[in-house]
Amino acid sequence: MKTIRLFFLLLCFCFSHQAFAQHVFPDVVDNCYLDQFVYETDEILAKLDNEKIIEVVTASWDEKTKKNAEGILGFQVLVDNRGTSCLMSIRNETNIKTKKMNLISSINDNLKWPRMQQKVSVIVVMEFKDGEITMKRMGTKDMKTLIEVGSEGN
Repeated sequence: MKTIRLFFLLLCFCFSHQAFAQHVFPDVVDNCYLDQFVYETDEILAKLDNEKIIEVVTASWDEKTKKNAEGILGFQVLVDNRGTSCLMSIRNETNIKTKKMNLISSINDNLKWPRMQQKVSVIVVMEFKDGEITMKRMGTKDMKTLIEVGSEGN
């Protein structure tokens, strides 16, 4: 019986550790302290207006780049309890090179959130089409599938 309990506890620890250290997108940015954090699931935990997020992400882009941008950009940001951002991972399916986007410094230096009770993984997907930018916040319940979370700031 003790062996079963020990196995169960070990199994839970392994799954919880995996969940706390998971990067959502394939291009990993290794500059965040990844201890324990939660994902947004049914509701937005890290509240910030969508327009503010778009403004910060595109602040270093020139007008021509903004106007001609096409495609999908996904990124994961770790927000700590002080509201500081740390870019964790990226998926860039746009016509702009990731390096030219200057995402790491734009997000880490300029994207400030309200204070949080705990660290939260924020997942953002932006679509660039015909000179317009739309944004969705995503979350996960099973650590495998992304789902849309709330419509804060729309």
